[in-house]
Amino acid sequence: MRSKFVSLLAAAFSLGFAQAASAADMPVKAPIVKAPVAVPYSWTGFYIGADVGAGWMRAPTYTFADPGNAAFASCGPCVTPYDPQTLSGSGNGSLLGGIYLGYNWQFAPMWLAGVEGDFTWTGIRQSVNGILTDTTAAPPGPVLNSNLNFETDVRWLASLRGRLGLIQNDWLFYATGGVAFADLRLSANASCPPPAVGGGCFFTSFTDSPFSKSIVRVGFVVGGGLEWQMPASHWRARAEYLYYGFDKTDSGSGLFLAEPGGTPLPCIATPTCSANYTFGHVNIQTARIGLGYTFP
Repeated sequence: MRSKFVSLLAAAFSLGFAQAASAADMPVKAPIVKAPVAVPYSWTGFYIGADVGAGWMRAPTYTFADPGNAAFASCGPCVTPYDPQTLSGSGNGSLLGGIYLGYNWQFAPMWLAGVEGDFTWTGIRQSVNGILTDTTAAPPGPVLNSNLNFETDVRWLASLRGRLGLIQNDWLFYATGGVAFADLRLSANASCPPPAVGGGCFFTSFTDSPFSKSIVRVGFVVGGGLEWQMPASHWRARAEYLYYGFDKTDSGSGLFLAEPGGTPLPCIATPTCSANYTFGHVNIQTARIGLGYTFP
């Protein structure tokens, strides 16, 4: 009995060893490792940047009037005031540069909403020139040696805008619009230098009516652009176009003075004479490129 048990145990060991050896000879499959899922880039967050470009202004319309008949004391004398005039010139452009900052919210896989503020320094300036005229002067027509000048100087632009964009991979295409501000220096002058041979000024000294005013006009801005998210970084490049509209008009007056000394010229109906000036709408277009940093 004992010998049979030993025989069965030996046979079991032999069979197990043979199966183990057979399994060891079989090829072993490598474990399956899944590739990591790429996480799409998010446009949500704060950003800040700087830009440079060019801006150009359509010439405003300027008007001049002589309500006190300054022409009586400075052109002949004249029975009637200087003729009212409307002047305008060609557009003028300048380089510009500034900073911007804002916040984006990616509210769907392909859509973005945001708010942005910017401040831009400019050198945009528009100047036009004409001459004083009076049909009853002696001789009638343009007043010889006279000058009528207007100037608008845009020192800076600023805006607060909303943005709505479409995302395509690393690109953002967007439209933008909001409220705009412009710091303007307005100046004008109607002058008549001392008469030369055949000159038309009645006063023997130089006369002028200078006016200047600094204001901040409020208007609107609309535009659009595109941005590119640089791979594996927090930097974005952009190109943008903006149109600014400032539809308000401004006016002022300047006393006609006899120089040197600045003595006010007498008028027929009032003790002193003044020129009235009006500065029309200002419309500005800008095109710029920028580089911004996004905060994670």
